[in-house]
Amino acid sequence: MSLKEKLEELKKQSAGKIPEDAREVMQRATEDLIKSGIEENIPKAGSKAYDFTLQNYDGSAVTLSEEASKGPVVLSFYRGGWCPVCNLELNYLQSRLSDFQSHGANLIAVSPELPEYANETVERHSIEFPVLYDSDNNVAAKYGLVFKMPEDLVEIYEKFGLDVAKHNGNEKYEIPIPATFVVDRDLTLKYVFGKADYNQRAEPDDIIEVLKGL
Repeated sequence: MSLKEKLEELKKQSAGKIPEDAREVMQRATEDLIKSGIEENIPKAGSKAYDFTLQNYDGSAVTLSEEASKGPVVLSFYRGGWCPVCNLELNYLQSRLSDFQSHGANLIAVSPELPEYANETVERHSIEFPVLYDSDNNVAAKYGLVFKMPEDLVEIYEKFGLDVAKHNGNEKYEIPIPATFVVDRDLTLKYVFGKADYNQRAEPDDIIEVLKGL
């Protein structure tokens, strides 16, 4: 089953559990974000990746350029371990990790959630790749991914027990739109996928096709 099929399955399962008024707020927030044009801010394929050094969930430091020097990097930005869609994606990426590695690629995930919560996410999915802490979304902002959640969406999430402020360690309520990049050894972006609709994620099979050509 493809990631897209799994996401569709999750969406159907969730639909009946979310009250209609909450679904309307969530849908409106997504539509407004799409209309904002945020996707146009994302770097295009062929441009250079923004280099960075961030803390891994285990406390070690990871630098993008150093990882890229070893081989292509699949760089995935996600919203947080509180997000069911992100959890599904991370679990799926872990299941395809050996496929990426067979093409010489490393996989790195980045989110604004505190290391203690990232560690919970790692344990939940038995993740074997770096999961980096992007404090205040500083790196995600360089990639044009950051937006502020509308107040009515924050209220809905909190009713569901999704405490974004607690996970991020601040009350800015800023999160990145999910995005995936394939970064070549010279930091050239060979593949870019970023959508304002958080239900849309990069398909690992598409990423592997790109890796085959590097």
